[in-house]
Amino acid sequence: MRRIRNHLNLISVLILTAALTISGAVSYLHTQERLEAELRDYQSRMKQRMETVVPGVLWNFDDIQLARILDAEMSYPGISGIEIYNGDSFLDGRIRNKDGEISKISNPTLGKDAKSFPLNYSGAENQKTLGHVHFMTNRNTIVQQLRSQVIEKLIEILILDALVVFALSRTLQRIVIRPLALLRERLNQIAERDDSHKDIDLPRSTYVEIDEVSVSYNRIAHRLQDDVINLVRTESEMRQAKEDAEVALSQLRETQKSLVQSEKMASLGSLVAGIAHEINTPVGIILTSASVLHDESGKFHQLVEAGQIKKSDAINYAETAEQSSALILSNASRAADLIQSFKRVAVDQTSEVRRDFELQTYLNEVMTSLRPLLKHSTVNILIDCPKPIKMDSFPGAVSQILTNLLNNAVLHAFDKNDAFDIDKENNITIAAEQDGDWVWLNVSDNGTGIPANIVDKIFDPFFTTKRAKGGSGLGLNIVFNLVTQTLGGQIKVYSELGHGTRFEIHLPCRVP
Repeated sequence: MRRIRNHLNLISVLILTAALTISGAVSYLHTQERLEAELRDYQSRMKQRMETVVPGVLWNFDDIQLARILDAEMSYPGISGIEIYNGDSFLDGRIRNKDGEISKISNPTLGKDAKSFPLNYSGAENQKTLGHVHFMTNRNTIVQQLRSQVIEKLIEILILDALVVFALSRTLQRIVIRPLALLRERLNQIAERDDSHKDIDLPRSTYVEIDEVSVSYNRIAHRLQDDVINLVRTESEMRQAKEDAEVALSQLRETQKSLVQSEKMASLGSLVAGIAHEINTPVGIILTSASVLHDESGKFHQLVEAGQIKKSDAINYAETAEQSSALILSNASRAADLIQSFKRVAVDQTSEVRRDFELQTYLNEVMTSLRPLLKHSTVNILIDCPKPIKMDSFPGAVSQILTNLLNNAVLHAFDKNDAFDIDKENNITIAAEQDGDWVWLNVSDNGTGIPANIVDKIFDPFFTTKRAKGGSGLGLNIVFNLVTQTLGGQIKVYSELGHGTRFEIHLPCRVP
């Protein structure tokens, strides 16, 4: 930030310097014109003198007089050299060196840049050109005088600027700066609630403008004191309220984490119950088949010991053993597949370990584990993943996302109490496609769709339209957090009432 004194000093110096510079420039131009005119005038008079005197000297071959004339003309510092020619022959000359000393020259020294004029003699019957004069002018004197004038003007400007700055600074310090400093001190005293100086009033001034400011300040200073007292009390109350709000927010976050974890465990519990119910059927068949095989084996063993075995008994036993073994093998294989799929999905959901996996295979394992839950929902799950997709990610998060989306679709998209075509086949399609280092995972249904006024709210925590049926409002919020935070992807929802819903998920093949 700039100071008033420095700013005003700068403006004053700039204005004064500009005025003196313009004045100096005008004076410089006038002086230059005057000196140039003097040089031209001397050249003209020198020409007249030499045209008048030198021809007679040449005619009379008076070398002494010629030397005097040359020395006299070289006394003017504006002439740097003169050469006299008799006809085309060099006769005499003078030249001025860099130090200003004049010396006689014996040979032509002036170059082509020298000026010249003829020397005509009128003493005979007819005018005759006896020779000519070469001369060169020197502008060093003009340059030196102009330089001296510029230096004098610069010194004048510096002195005047210093005087103006000094006078203006002293005046501003006494009239403006001191009252402002005192005003600042009083304001800081009020702002910092410094009670060491009880007097916060400004003294009156002899200048009308400063005095009006002092009066206005004194009027509001006392009012500010009252406001400061109220502000201190309000700040204390606000600080306490802030601390209470932070404690409540911390408790709310902990509660939210507990609810999210409970939601995950509830989903896993439902998965366990479904798998247990689904495994009950093949295990029951295995037990029945094993019991039949055991009974028939006992009867066959008794017949063998009694020696009453017949061919038909052996054939019947073989057929029973073959059928029972086939049932045991097929149902044991089915139970093993269910247990293996459940094991992988359950471990992934609870451990949250990152590992390499193939998405197509993992989707089938997740669906195998979830089908018992969807067995009575009359919803068809279709997987569209034609090509293997290698991923280095968190399969548990993928499983949790699919579980929540499928449960959400069953609860909302195909609710019989909602308005949709009950004769239509209910389908949920999971489509996966690789695009470079990314995977597009689309979960879509042909259900009732989402009303436009709540589409933007479905990812909000605790938002649900089925709270009366057990909806917690955390399912899609968990999906959003898993996609954007755990997996480093993006999720969007597209829905139109009566035309289903599509969740578009964009995931990296390798989690960053």
